[in-house]
Amino acid sequence: MSSPTLDAHFKRLKERYPDAVLTPLPSGAGLITLSNRPLLAAWSPATVALHFIAPVGYSVAAPDSFWLEPNVMVNGVVPKNSATNHPIPETGITGHYFSWHLEANRWSPNNHDLLTFVSVCLKRLECLE
Repeated sequence: MSSPTLDAHFKRLKERYPDAVLTPLPSGAGLITLSNRPLLAAWSPATVALHFIAPVGYSVAAPDSFWLEPNVMVNGVVPKNSATNHPIPETGITGHYFSWHLEANRWSPNNHDLLTFVSVCLKRLECLE
């Protein structure tokens, strides 16, 4: 069961990304999936699904790291700070894990939401490394 805050933030996310899906996880966390996200030409493949977890305690607890499905390459190499074939906890999904974190003390539960975290993920994918 998700929280009222997660539900409200997911509603805003879905307005911007109509393909967004929120899947409740056994722990009470939620898996957020955005399908068919286009990548820059240096990336392979050209489109991916983006996954991340809204943790138990969201929005006080911030999302952290993300996964792409399927595995990706940038300019023919595995991107920095990433790992291929990495399981997404509680899901049975294996994806390309990006150890990508918000800067320390940058998450404010009063000012940030799922859209904030998606923008952080997408900004990482603009880096061709």
